[in-house]
Amino acid sequence: MLKDSLMEEHIPARAGHFDVIVAGAGPAGLGAALAAAQQGARTLLLEAKASMGGVAYAALWMPFNRIQLRNGSRGGVHGQMVARLTSYGSVACRPGKRNMIDGDNLDIHPEYLKLAAFELLEEAGCMYLVHSPVTGVTMEGPDLKGVIANYKGETHTFTADAFVDATGDGDLAFQAGAPMAKGREEDGFLMRISLVFALANVDEERFFSYWEQDNGTQLKRVIAQAEQEGYCTSWYVFDRTTLPRVISVNNGGPLQLGNLDGTRAQHISAAERGGLQVALDFVKIAREKSIPGLEECFLMRTGASAAVRETRRIVGEYVLTEEDAREGKEFPDTIARKYGGFDSNYFHGPMDKGYCNYPYRALLPQQVEHLLVAGRCGSATHLGHAAGKSMGNMMALGQAAGIAAAICAAEGLAPRALDASRVQAQLRTMGVEL
Repeated sequence: MLKDSLMEEHIPARAGHFDVIVAGAGPAGLGAALAAAQQGARTLLLEAKASMGGVAYAALWMPFNRIQLRNGSRGGVHGQMVARLTSYGSVACRPGKRNMIDGDNLDIHPEYLKLAAFELLEEAGCMYLVHSPVTGVTMEGPDLKGVIANYKGETHTFTADAFVDATGDGDLAFQAGAPMAKGREEDGFLMRISLVFALANVDEERFFSYWEQDNGTQLKRVIAQAEQEGYCTSWYVFDRTTLPRVISVNNGGPLQLGNLDGTRAQHISAAERGGLQVALDFVKIAREKSIPGLEECFLMRTGASAAVRETRRIVGEYVLTEEDAREGKEFPDTIARKYGGFDSNYFHGPMDKGYCNYPYRALLPQQVEHLLVAGRCGSATHLGHAAGKSMGNMMALGQAAGIAAAICAAEGLAPRALDASRVQAQLRTMGVEL
């Protein structure tokens, strides 16, 4: 229930000092902020956009993959999030697809996801600010001391004992001077940027029967013909939602625009504009070509923002590779498992064990102290990142980083000096499988 003391208790009005600061409120950032606050750390979560949830919010019922484990709880923050969402009823979430990439997921109403995030943060005692992008840092040599957040010219510097970069693009680590990598090693290829959209007035049973009966072959023929006729097309993946006669449409964005980089304003602007064209043209194609179940569909809305799959990654103390992921390599400092398979726009395939292990060292950027980096900007090669890049797995990386940050803040340790076994022990008490 909303209280009149909301701003005093959870939304800071001015700069100050915290035990832990987390930048970015997507799945990784939520995992980090909740875990840190629940460990007793005075925690601040800063989010650049208007909402909590990152891609899980912006992508309109696109499956929150791997938020569960074998249809049961992953423990920790995952279990808390699922319990809160299911408490809202069937309008908030529903089970989704169960394939190698999409398994153990929920299709979540984006507004209920946002509400769950706010409620859980408040109950954990975590403070937060949205519309607060991190635009700079303060350093003393290699030591990260503070972050600068700016909203419409109102600038605040927040200091902390430990920081977690969960921005997705590695903005905090980049500004602090950490070495970074970007894209596929051989050519700089980046996974596609997608503006997901939702269609209403859909005959769901007829459409999914049509789409699933031949792995989408008939639909692909229709799209190929439409492309020849000048429509802006892409690849498409469809999901059910929690609303009647509404489906969610994931896609590859405007393929005609080439290799787009989400850290460049010109490129992300093109992705937003092109993504809108993809959505509107798909509705025209569906109606004009009488795609079964979509003959009278219309565009309900596009996502809150374009969803970026890959940009910067830190070069950490350990870099997770394709071979590590494929073989399920064991590490003495494993702090999370990434479940699923390889999910890159040019390569899909299984991992030998159905998961790969993620070491604590991959959370630690080189050359910067007091910082941990979690989520898609963590330390991995292009395909090391693509292995189990699902949102639930990113939340697991954030959860581990938040626990580590809380311990370091409480004891005055640098993350590089922390024994990873202490993080592992805490994760196990939370029901996390390592």
